Amino acid sequence: MKAVVTGATGLVGGHVCRALREAGHEARAVVRTARISGPLDRLDVETVRATLDNPASLVAAMRGCDVVIHCAAVYAYGVARAAEVERVNVDGTRQVVTAAAEAGVRRVVVTSSSVTAGSSGGPVARDESGRIGTEYVPPYFISKVRQEEVAFATGAESGVQVVVACPTVVLGGPANRLVPSNAIIVRYLTDPTRSTFAGGCNVVGVEDVARGHVLLAEHGKPGERYLLGGENVSWRTLHSLIADLAGVGGPYAEVPASVALATSALAEKWAQLMSIEPLSTRDEALTIGRYFWYSAAKAAQVGYAFGPARAAIASALAWILIGEHLPRWVRDGLRVGDEVRAARRLMPRPL
Repeated sequence: MKAVVTGATGLVGGHVCRALREAGHEARAVVRTARISGPLDRLDVETVRATLDNPASLVAAMRGCDVVIHCAAVYAYGVARAAEVERVNVDGTRQVVTAAAEAGVRRVVVTSSSVTAGSSGGPVARDESGRIGTEYVPPYFISKVRQEEVAFATGAESGVQVVVACPTVVLGGPANRLVPSNAIIVRYLTDPTRSTFAGGCNVVGVEDVARGHVLLAEHGKPGERYLLGGENVSWRTLHSLIADLAGVGGPYAEVPASVALATSALAEKWAQLMSIEPLSTRDEALTIGRYFWYSAAKAAQVGYAFGPARAAIASALAWILIGEHLPRWVRDGLRVGDEVRAARRLMPRPL
């Protein structure tokens, strides 16, 4: 099988390229610039330049391939990027499926998000039948719902088989930027109060998610959504695992949603002043108290499997430690053990 991967320089897209090669498939990585780094660094894949707003470049990139794995997206919270999120995640997906049809590719795997299955008020795991209810929904969540609708509708119109992958909170590295999922770890380590809060999420390692995409390209049923998740944990359990692996204290107090909202507002203001991405946003804070717990039973039917949350956190922490996202004073206070050091995949270097 020869697959073309959009968003190949991103966290998930880059690892999908690696997973394709490890499974014995050919991979063509779609990139926007000539600079290759992160997950694609020193990986034996063909690269081709194309952008979502240039349909001709997409068609050219897809010709001769059997399947498109569409990982390109904007994963961001906050009102300031809402229009960009809608344009890339929704309009970009329409362009990709349309381009696949023109290029003669009859199968597209679209990377969406588990948030499209909704959340619960208590610790209940949801499946693919779930939908967003009356709870607060950030613009990013809405864009992923619309992305799925557009992908299926465009596929039906153009004769392209569409399968949707719905990853949960994806942790790991390497990555070219600090995505909101890995920022959860940075946020806890830079919090001097070592606070936690109510609710929970489902966390999964990026390598498991990447292998899940390959399985869906091979065996996924057209017109279906598949949750690619891992272990369901409360926020207290997640923060406890981070604390243990990093050798720091906590979590201590459980802060109410109102405090988290105020803190996030300050973080957004500081990020705006410094022209950087905020570590937390009001969009995220407004989801506190909900349980984003999911079941991967359906994906397991095509061979999907996942590791424990502890392993996913250790892997992400190993990459965060060698990056630029932790201040020196935080890094110097960590006491990580061999478990974290061993979690980072060794990357080959040319002789």
